[in-house]
Amino acid sequence: MVRLSERLEKIAGFVDAGMTAADVGTDHGYIPIYLIQNGISPYVIASDINAGPLEKMEENLQKHMGDDRKGIIMRHGPGLEVLKPGEADAVVIAGMGGLLIEEILGKSPEVTDSVKRFILQPRNAPDKLRKWLLDKGFRITEEVLAKESRFVWEIICAEPGAGECAKDEYFSGSPEQYIVGQHVIRNSDPLLEEFVSNKIRVEREIAENAGKSVSFSAAEQKKEAEEKIRLLEGIMKNVGQKR
Repeated sequence: MVRLSERLEKIAGFVDAGMTAADVGTDHGYIPIYLIQNGISPYVIASDINAGPLEKMEENLQKHMGDDRKGIIMRHGPGLEVLKPGEADAVVIAGMGGLLIEEILGKSPEVTDSVKRFILQPRNAPDKLRKWLLDKGFRITEEVLAKESRFVWEIICAEPGAGECAKDEYFSGSPEQYIVGQHVIRNSDPLLEEFVSNKIRVEREIAENAGKSVSFSAAEQKKEAEEKIRLLEGIMKNVGQKR
């Protein structure tokens, strides 16, 4: 049986029993193998734009499943273009940049609109991805943090088709900020303090480096970083009050 890291296990945990699934940018194919071995999905489509990851997945299939590949479908191609509308209830897009995830979701609208749940784990720009999702009428239903090695990652569950009410539902009276997920804050995720502390450190470094330049773009970058620090420190203060 394949064993998953904490990050991948939390991602796979958002695929409900009986859901057909797709893992876009499958890399080593661990999530599809896990979903089939544990009887969670009747079939899983594993895709990647590059041949190398699919070759690595083939090795892992042989290692963990042998010749019994029932339920595993491998496809070579970009983004959601490898899927037909309605073919997958849940779609995982993990380990890619937030802006690339936006591009993938926006490029195949018929497929995107047919999916019941997207499970997204951006490597960067989660704030921009979160804002894009809400602006496009996605409902963000859940967010959790997961630690892998020395990094803490955000996992975002989103459903298309919620419309204009999605943003109001998401913030529901909270300050409109995108840098840390509202669900993560409300649920007092166990990794929240570490996550926010790391973000503050990164933004302070950005502000300090930008302050060494006299250019207009550097001044704007410093201003943006300082605003993020202010918001993050407010979140950290609330975390301390809840202890």
